[in-house]
Amino acid sequence: MDAHRPGRALAGRDDELRWLAARLRPAAPGEGSVIVVRGQAGIGKSSLLDTALEALEDTVVFRGTGVPGEGAAVSRELLAGLRRAGARVPDPEDFAAWYEAFAEWAGGRPAIVFAVDDVHWCDEPTVRWLSLIARHSTRLPVRMILVRPAADGPDGAAARLADLESWYGTEVLDLGPLSAEAVASLAREAVGSEPGEPFVRHCVEQSGGNPLLLREMLDELGKVASGIAPVAGSAAGAALIRSLFAGVPDYARTVATAIAVLGGQDLSLVARLAKVPARTAGTAVDLLRSQHILSAEGFSFRHDPVRDGLLDALDPAELGRWRRTAAILLSDAAGSPEEVAEHLLELGELDTWMVDLLRDAASCACDRGAPWDALRYLRPAAAARPSDAELAVQLAETVALLEPDSGFDLLRRALELQQDPVDQARAAVKLGRAALVARRCGTAVTVLDRVLTVLGGEMDQQLRGQLEGLLCLVGIEDRDSLAKLDTRIQPRTKDAVVDARHSAVCAVVAALDGTRPREAAEWAMRAIRGYTPTTDDSAVSSAVLALLLADEVDVARDELTRAIELVPAQRSEYLAFRGLLGHWCGELAAAAADAGQAYALSRRAEGRTGGVVPRIAFATVAAQQGDTAKAMKLLREADSPQLWDHTVMRPWFQLVDARVHWAAGDREAALKLFNRCGESLADVGIANPLLAPWWFEGACLLADEGRFEAAADLAAEGTGPALRWGTPRAIGMARLATAVATRGPDRIALIEEAAGILAGSPARLEEALAEFHLGRALVEAGDTAAARTRLRRCVELSLRTGDRFLLRRAQRTAAEAGIPSEVSPLASLSPAERHIARLAGRGASNRVIAERLFVTVRTIETHLTSVYRKLRISGRTELAVVLDQTEERPAVLEGVR
Repeated sequence: MDAHRPGRALAGRDDELRWLAARLRPAAPGEGSVIVVRGQAGIGKSSLLDTALEALEDTVVFRGTGVPGEGAAVSRELLAGLRRAGARVPDPEDFAAWYEAFAEWAGGRPAIVFAVDDVHWCDEPTVRWLSLIARHSTRLPVRMILVRPAADGPDGAAARLADLESWYGTEVLDLGPLSAEAVASLAREAVGSEPGEPFVRHCVEQSGGNPLLLREMLDELGKVASGIAPVAGSAAGAALIRSLFAGVPDYARTVATAIAVLGGQDLSLVARLAKVPARTAGTAVDLLRSQHILSAEGFSFRHDPVRDGLLDALDPAELGRWRRTAAILLSDAAGSPEEVAEHLLELGELDTWMVDLLRDAASCACDRGAPWDALRYLRPAAAARPSDAELAVQLAETVALLEPDSGFDLLRRALELQQDPVDQARAAVKLGRAALVARRCGTAVTVLDRVLTVLGGEMDQQLRGQLEGLLCLVGIEDRDSLAKLDTRIQPRTKDAVVDARHSAVCAVVAALDGTRPREAAEWAMRAIRGYTPTTDDSAVSSAVLALLLADEVDVARDELTRAIELVPAQRSEYLAFRGLLGHWCGELAAAAADAGQAYALSRRAEGRTGGVVPRIAFATVAAQQGDTAKAMKLLREADSPQLWDHTVMRPWFQLVDARVHWAAGDREAALKLFNRCGESLADVGIANPLLAPWWFEGACLLADEGRFEAAADLAAEGTGPALRWGTPRAIGMARLATAVATRGPDRIALIEEAAGILAGSPARLEEALAEFHLGRALVEAGDTAAARTRLRRCVELSLRTGDRFLLRRAQRTAAEAGIPSEVSPLASLSPAERHIARLAGRGASNRVIAERLFVTVRTIETHLTSVYRKLRISGRTELAVVLDQTEERPAVLEGVR
């Protein structure tokens, strides 16, 4: 339905018409080739198109309109129009031949416009044909104007139109709502006199500036209210109701009021609330529909002001009685708790059953992922029963989902209300979980320890085990609490562990003491098998950390993926941990995607560490990819009191900060930060050499500067713990640190041994680093041929992992040694594959590439599959990295196949 009907002026669109006229007038070829007009239904798109086309002079217009279910209707209309205009054009199966005939005909015309209304109904061949016309007609006096809704439309429509809309020659006109002046003009036309400001404001609010809705509203008000228009305020609403219900029987108005109170309900409930027989209620509904008060279907009012006016006409006490009765009826009819709760929220005083029902409604809201609605139900319930301890805990838990810090404080107060020891212990468990989210671990340790001390003998063994396990998990995350919990945070015998939290504690303790990787992994596996993330995810981080350090990376990744899917409230943190895991394994493209998503989520809703983990994870990957500016910015954002209380993330932050300073050329600052990282680990008694391997990176930096004695000291400091931990990664890093600090003929053999060990571990970044040091050592020894092989291997690994920092070092080393240019990664590709790969790497979609090369999309897909296979990559993300490095690198050691 057109918002602007025949005979009525197109109000409020002067600016848009001038904009269109400027682009559709005869002008030099190439100006404003394609115009897309978008807007919501009824906003006046078609009327705007009609008016704009009618104003054109010396222009040949071909117009088509999309038809649902007939995707080729537009192309048939346009071709028929062309032939009627004398253009001798064949069918466009062979576009080259078609365009040649069209261009010959179009060249002698001053201006040509293709106008397509409802283009979203066009099928893919039609859209592709239109796109080809637009792209090839830049030297012809051809304009194209396409009209579509703001929404995506039918399935696939958005994708079909995306390439055409994003073309450089396309301009988009988003048609917005009418201004207040335009609304006043239409209202003046409808009522026949100058409308008042309140009336105009009311029309704007009710119609949203949509011409179709405004016309319908004005027509209906004129029809049912004899021209009386609503104005702002209760008096206006009363006047509207009096006009609408003049001559309507009282029973019908009572039924209308019942519908206004209940909303869309069945007729029997409406009749019971109105206290009339069901047959009478049915008669009233028919009457209200005939008077255009109710919609033709269902029990909704045609216009919201009518419903609001009926409710406003009731005094507060009477409205309260209606609401209370409606709530009772809905509850008796087994209505959903939330449906009943909406009526209870309007009441001033709540009965006992109402408070209980509001609690049920809050539980339903949380189950469907709407804690904000749960809070609406719980706040009046808590105000009605301020001393209800269970209700206080439920309110605090719900607040914690949205505002972790406030929820933690409320849980502390709710804990004081508990009288029963078991209830107090259960509330303490919830407090501990909230502490992990709010980063209030130090306070929580004090509270949990006190509860265990005071109530220890009054709890059953299982509840006590839960509380002890949670206390340890909370304590591990707070560096100041580790000493207090020294006796509690100790590995137990496996038979004594009854709770997943205990297993996670044992796993992380075994991992952090740096001597029992297999035991740490076994405890972590037991923890994973012993909990369900949807009910309690407090053990996930500790279990994953232990698995990571033990190099059980596949299990760790699977568990993080499970937590990401099942615990949406903590998705930011778990994505960040998976990003760190990707970095740990040298999968920087995937790591960057996870860490970037985690960062974006953390900016909207802070996670367990107040956004610290996502920021550090993103900085870790950015630094490795060579983006030191971004990494430094992220580290500054993460630098907060929450970070400095964190047991694990504080030393990792210092390690990444040192890497960034090294990459930026400030080596002295980097060395200081590496040493500070080691001090932070020693302060809390963490002996695992891999958690933040400052000794390894410090040794490499010192050796790079030629300070071999200092490098050997650092290597020796880390080698003992690394050999005790005993994983291939740890042993390989220890051997490499020792090797780079060694001078003399044994150096090359030691580095080669380290590279071999690292190749048998998931440590792809460290393996690439070993190849780099081996290549450089061979350069120094004068063995250029062997150096070329090792540096080539380093470049291959760096390209595959995305480690741009190391890649640049390898390229610089090769250039300084005069190693000649190697074969480009693209050399193995055919000319067609190379061209397609470059287009895809710059972000062009398969469809755009196909159109540009005049081939099918399937052909492009086949070529790209071959490209990925030859370059040994998995997709476009890695392709972009390979191409980026190929284009940027100097003319030496460009890469390998």
